Amino acid sequence: MSLLHRIATATVSLALSVCIILASGLAGARADEKRWRLFDQGNDAFLVVAETDQLDRPALPEFSCRKAIGFIDVYGEAKENLRMAMAERIRTGQAPWIQFVPDYSDKTTFVDLSFSHEGWRYKYSLIADHEAFERLKREGVLEFKLGTVLVHEEFTAGLDNVSKFLDLCNKGFYK
Repeated sequence: MSLLHRIATATVSLALSVCIILASGLAGARADEKRWRLFDQGNDAFLVVAETDQLDRPALPEFSCRKAIGFIDVYGEAKENLRMAMAERIRTGQAPWIQFVPDYSDKTTFVDLSFSHEGWRYKYSLIADHEAFERLKREGVLEFKLGTVLVHEEFTAGLDNVSKFLDLCNKGFYK
């Protein structure tokens, strides 16, 4: 084998080694990116936006369900505009029905507000096959209105986990 051939072979081997090392480093970086993450824990399932596979301090919104029951609890940060809309509902004696986008006429469920050391949060429950979850699965968007206030939650990284979560919540319920 000529010297030139050995150098070419060594260069190609080195280039392949570098590519493999870089590819494995990129895979590790993706594992630590902020994305939808699914936590399958016994009878319960959780879907959160988080940077790691630890359920320590996920960002809101957060979804949880009892597997195969067919209902999902949704939690999110209740910003000032939502709190003011709820206060107006209470002042005027109106029920806190929320309407989902794009179908504003669908009064599906009530929203609850609560306060804790983590701040103001909203919570509502929906049937797991609600069209709002189809949009979340497809686009990473969940929107609802309370009165004139629009709450828009959007996150697209890791949408495959949204589908898996919905399957766990629905599995066996609709058979």
